[in-house]
Amino acid sequence: MRSQYFSAGSDYGRVDALRARAAVLVLVFFVSLVAGHPAKAHGGGAAAAVASTGLEACSSNGGKALYDCVANVLETMSNRIIFSKGEAEVQRSLQTAASRLRAAVNKVQALSAITQCRAVVAGALRQIKASGGPGTGLSAIAGVLAQAAKLIQAKG
Repeated sequence: MRSQYFSAGSDYGRVDALRARAAVLVLVFFVSLVAGHPAKAHGGGAAAAVASTGLEACSSNGGKALYDCVANVLETMSNRIIFSKGEAEVQRSLQTAASRLRAAVNKVQALSAITQCRAVVAGALRQIKASGGPGTGLSAIAGVLAQAAKLIQAKG
């Protein structure tokens, strides 16, 4: 003999609805975890990958338009990454580089902005590696800065 709970066809619809609600809640939970914690500098490879793609888009520009485009890429990357307290200098350096790129009127000024930022990132990377950390996020940021310098050297 079947129980009354499973005998009605409409109960299957309720079970499916409950499963769907549970799936949505689980999805919302995981999305909130990811959205609430952007990439950290130690894992900022994703932000650097987006920045690298942004720099590729900048390659169609030259001169002042190129500097502004690269500045936007650096600023966006800086905003997408959460830096630890010890890496706050890197974030400030990225923002300063973006500001100096916007103010640059020639290739020398633009390259100087990138070079100073690269020096700060390299120093922070040395400290992290000396303390035994992986530094992969900062390495990715350094790669983006190297790509930006090459682009400005070629097209600036």
